[in-house]
Amino acid sequence: MSEGHVQVKISKEDMERLHGSGNKQPQKEKKEKPKLKTGTLILRIVLGVVSVVYILALLFGGFFLPKDFMDSLNPFSGAENPNTIIRAVSIGILVLCASFIIRFIIGRVAQKRVESKKSGVALIELLGNLVKYVTYIVLIFVILNACGVDTAEILAGLGILTLIIGLGVTSLIEDIVAGIFIIAEHLFDVGDIIVLDGFRGTVLSIGIRSTKIADVGNDVLTVRNSSIGSLVNLTDRQSAAAITIPLAPEESIDRVEAICKNTDWSYMHEKYPRLIGDPLYLGICGITDKGVQNLLIVGGCKEEDKYEIERALFLEFKLLFEKNDIKLGYTVIDGEE
Repeated sequence: MSEGHVQVKISKEDMERLHGSGNKQPQKEKKEKPKLKTGTLILRIVLGVVSVVYILALLFGGFFLPKDFMDSLNPFSGAENPNTIIRAVSIGILVLCASFIIRFIIGRVAQKRVESKKSGVALIELLGNLVKYVTYIVLIFVILNACGVDTAEILAGLGILTLIIGLGVTSLIEDIVAGIFIIAEHLFDVGDIIVLDGFRGTVLSIGIRSTKIADVGNDVLTVRNSSIGSLVNLTDRQSAAAITIPLAPEESIDRVEAICKNTDWSYMHEKYPRLIGDPLYLGICGITDKGVQNLLIVGGCKEEDKYEIERALFLEFKLLFEKNDIKLGYTVIDGEE
C-alpha cells in the first residue's frame, strides 16, 4: 500500500458524485475561546476601571471636587488657564478610553466572525491595529499641545522627514499597498487554507508588511505581501481526501469493485465525524508495467480535515481487503525485479 499524501486529479463528474454520495455532515466542534494572557487581562481591567472613574468624575465631580480642578480636568470646559499637568493627563485618559472602547468593539466583531467562519477578519484586525497606532500618535500630539508646544511646526517637520524616509523605503510601501489589495479583493482571509508556491498552510495573520502561513507541522512561512503572486484558496468549499491503493495483478477487479460498492459505510460517520458522505470508489486510476492496478478512493471532507480522512480511508480499506482476502500489490522501484 502506498504511503503519504497522494496527489490525484478528480474530474468534475466525480466531485459531483462525491458531493451527492451522502448527506452526513461532520459534527460541529465547540472551540474553546482563547484565554487572555495575565498581563493583557490586568491591563484591560485597569483601563476599564480608569475609564469608569474618569467618566464618573466628569459627570458628578462638580458636586464634591474644587472648581479649578474640574475646569482643568474637563477638556471641554473652555477654561482660560487650566492646570497644564491635569489637562494633559485628562486628555490622555480621554483618548485612551475612546481607543479602548473602539478596539473592544472591533475585537468582539472579529471574534464573532471567526466563530461563524465569516470573511473579513483580516480587515477587522487591520482596522484594530490602525486604531491602536493612530491613538498613540494622537495621544502624543494632544498632550504636547496641552503643554503649550507648537505642534504645527512638528507636523511640518514630520512631513519633510516622511518624504525623505519614503524615498528609501519603496519596498515597504509596496508591501503595505499589496496588503491592502489582498484584503480589499478578498484573495484570502485569516484562517483560510491556501497553497502558495507549493506551501500549503493556514493563514495566521495578514500584517501591514507580511503574511504568515502555518502548515500542518506548525512550520510558519512569512512572506512579504508584495511577493505574493498566484495562489490557490482551498477554503469555503467542500474538499476531498483521495487515496490510491495498489491491487495485485491476479485479483479480479470485478470482485473488488463489487465489494467496495456493496459495503455499508454508515458506521464510519460515527467513527470519523469529520467525514462527509460515504467513501466513494472511483475505479482504476493507473496500471504499472507489472500489472499492478491502482484503485482510486475519495471521501468528502473539509480542507482542514483532509489528511485525517486520508489516513482513515487507508485504514478502513486495508481492513476491508484483509477481511475479504483481497491481495494488495506493491510499488515497483526502478532496478528491482
